Amino acid sequence: MAGAFEKGRSQSGLWRKVNLIFVTIGTMVKVNEFTRLITKMDEVAGRVGEEVVMQIGSVPYEPRNAKHFSHTSYQESLSYFRNASLVVGHGGAGTILNALRFHVPIVVVPRSQRFGEHFDNHQMELAQRLMGNALIKVVYDIDALESAVKEMLEKGRDLDRGKISSERKALIKSIKDFVSRSP
Repeated sequence: MAGAFEKGRSQSGLWRKVNLIFVTIGTMVKVNEFTRLITKMDEVAGRVGEEVVMQIGSVPYEPRNAKHFSHTSYQESLSYFRNASLVVGHGGAGTILNALRFHVPIVVVPRSQRFGEHFDNHQMELAQRLMGNALIKVVYDIDALESAVKEMLEKGRDLDRGKISSERKALIKSIKDFVSRSP
């Protein structure tokens, strides 16, 4: 698996950083597919010039511009988070917490009840609470995904991934509090 800190040979023979965008839709069952995110991110993958790996669950669409798999173990999933330059995912608390855990910028596309992607809009509610954090970009309009990906890849280049800020700790606590209060 190529990752944010794995090196590859450039055309000049010098080592260069290889970026990985990890796309995940979580572990929801088939009745809550997230085809909207996977199809749009596949389009974006064909244009961003980065390696894209997608966890697509039971989405019936097969990406053409990205490596993909349906499900994986939790440990392997963590290695994708750890090695990613950017995570693009649904608005699930676990996905957001794992990106923050490894100090990886994340583009959050919350599932919408309106599109039949979830039974309620709790992902929208969580996403609204996260807006304004430097590591998180929330996308409600799927047509804005490509610009959000490019913006967050650029931001990610300037991050000190070893630094754990008090803002990050507070955000993780806020998400955990939100989840514990949810019905």
